[in-house]
Amino acid sequence: MEEFGAVSGLAINPTKSKIWFSKQCDEHLVHMIQSSFRADGAGEEERYLGAILTKANSAKKTGLMLVEKIKAKLTGWRSNMLSHAGRLVLIKSVLMSLPVYYMSVEIIPKGLIKQLESIIAKFFWGKTDKARYMSFVSWKRICQSTDRGGLGVRRLSVFGDALFLKLVWGMASDEEKIWVQVCKSKYYANLGFWRAGNVGGTSTLWRQVVKLRHNLKENILWQVGQGESIPALSQPWFPHWSVTQQASREDRRTTVADLFDFDTKQWHVQKVRQLMGEAAMQQIEGSVRKPGSIPGLKDRLIWSCTQYGKYTVKDGYDYLLKGLEMHGQDVQWKYIWRWKNINPKIKVFMWRLLSGGLPLAYDMHRKIQSISPMCARCHQENEYSTHCFFFCQGSRMVWFIGNLGLRVDNLPLNICEAVHIVTQTMSADNIRIFCNTLWEIWLERNEVIFQHKNFDPMAICKKVQTLLNHNEDEKGENQQEHCLQEVIPHEYTLNEWQILIDASWDKSQRTGTAVLIYHGGVLKKILMQTHNSPDPFYAESLALKEAMQCVEDISQGREAQKVQVFSDCLNLVNAILEGNMDFIPSWRAVPMIVTIINQMEQLRGSVLLRHVKREIVYPAHVLANLARRRDVRYQGIPTAAIMCENRLDMAIDTRFFQQVQEGPP
Repeated sequence: MEEFGAVSGLAINPTKSKIWFSKQCDEHLVHMIQSSFRADGAGEEERYLGAILTKANSAKKTGLMLVEKIKAKLTGWRSNMLSHAGRLVLIKSVLMSLPVYYMSVEIIPKGLIKQLESIIAKFFWGKTDKARYMSFVSWKRICQSTDRGGLGVRRLSVFGDALFLKLVWGMASDEEKIWVQVCKSKYYANLGFWRAGNVGGTSTLWRQVVKLRHNLKENILWQVGQGESIPALSQPWFPHWSVTQQASREDRRTTVADLFDFDTKQWHVQKVRQLMGEAAMQQIEGSVRKPGSIPGLKDRLIWSCTQYGKYTVKDGYDYLLKGLEMHGQDVQWKYIWRWKNINPKIKVFMWRLLSGGLPLAYDMHRKIQSISPMCARCHQENEYSTHCFFFCQGSRMVWFIGNLGLRVDNLPLNICEAVHIVTQTMSADNIRIFCNTLWEIWLERNEVIFQHKNFDPMAICKKVQTLLNHNEDEKGENQQEHCLQEVIPHEYTLNEWQILIDASWDKSQRTGTAVLIYHGGVLKKILMQTHNSPDPFYAESLALKEAMQCVEDISQGREAQKVQVFSDCLNLVNAILEGNMDFIPSWRAVPMIVTIINQMEQLRGSVLLRHVKREIVYPAHVLANLARRRDVRYQGIPTAAIMCENRLDMAIDTRFFQQVQEGPP
């Protein structure tokens, strides 16, 4: 310890230190160690950073402690004084953050997880932990993402598995951490991580690893670079890879590079068939990149459910939650949360309305027979959602005399369809009026039931107008003046050759790329292509790849030409200039990026890649959108039709460039 302090500069205080001994330690040895280190022994309830060190029922004790912590938080909050939106903010920001650390160091029992979720659900519906409550939307539905009909609250049972899979990823990728190496030497040093199973006396941690690792295995794959660091029989490196159960110790050391002949650039077919079978050979020939085909590309373990290729808790949670996706009404939930200038309280109210989460009389009657299903205002029909908000005589009057002048006679009985039909052609301002009107109808309906007031349509319209005026005043106070600032010229040398590139991508993976080649400031050539790309970064990489082909064409048969390539994708430019593959937001684009870096090295500095603002590459941006939307493929001299239709000039906009006497910056 003294040597550690001398090397690290960290002095250890024995009075604040404790030593934990297992029950198998000899009593004489315990006394000798304690006297040598001058530190006391740790008790059964000893904690470090809040976690219980002793393993006897530590997970259960930690779970009970979490229950008490959350109950203590709720004691100071008055749920009946908060709106559902306010409770939702507290749940997401406070209650769901409390268990994260403890769940990352302990496997909390499922029963305690359910108890935690039950306490939080009661708080969301406005009840204390001891009171009974009535929920109209299941907790599983609430925990779905917002675009799948939920509120985006974490489902703790799934989140715990996602946290644990982070540890599984560390083992699968063989991270150089002490705990990974200890587990490797103890559980899978001989058989490999994917083949090792449960044996007698294994720990709870390893049993959980074996239980959950299939979630990684389904989406994990080695990206073959040189093939020297990939064990061929114990790691997934081609589609439909399966564990080879019977293999000698010598065969287990075989790497992917050992299965490839670098002289003939062909696979050792007989060796592959002998070790892995004919089906594996066909998979390898049809889908695996040949080792060494891209110089400088490193072997890399990829988790395909994330763009960066590395497992993250967020992506793991999304993946696990999709496996539990609930099927119900086909509702375009995203549009609720994208509505602008609408109070979050009213957005959550709209979610409750569309998901059947409002305590309407008809729904209450189905749960409690003593409650009448009839509408408390008209006393003529059952109070279901469309009747309450549209078809009741009082609601009809509100819509008729309101700002929207809405006719509700032809609306469907399904509330989701009715809201969608009404709002799909509305402007943002009218949607705000529509949602505020629904909110005021609901408040007025509650006053009729609980305060025995008369339903007043005129009062509702005045309240909506007052609310709108108040929001406009706040908007006017917070709104800052936006003026068009003069674009500061970039100090780039206006060389003979400039290339502008950009890509356009949509969620259907349709991609358009555009490359514009300028010579002496005048547009000489256009290249427009269409592709299918898995993500936006891959699309931008395709545009740069096409630009590099153009650079090679320019350089052929000429003296060394200085070519500047301009892109508005900062991640792409940084990846090329820094050569760091770890932070590329698309693992599928890594081989392409490495190829581009090799091309630039061969051109010996004649290519200057620059990151610029969107305004500079605006012509390429317009043509990339055109290529994607209309499936345009064009290569050649720019035609007047293309340039005039898209209002583009044949000459480069020199406002963004400034000639510098001494070369590039």
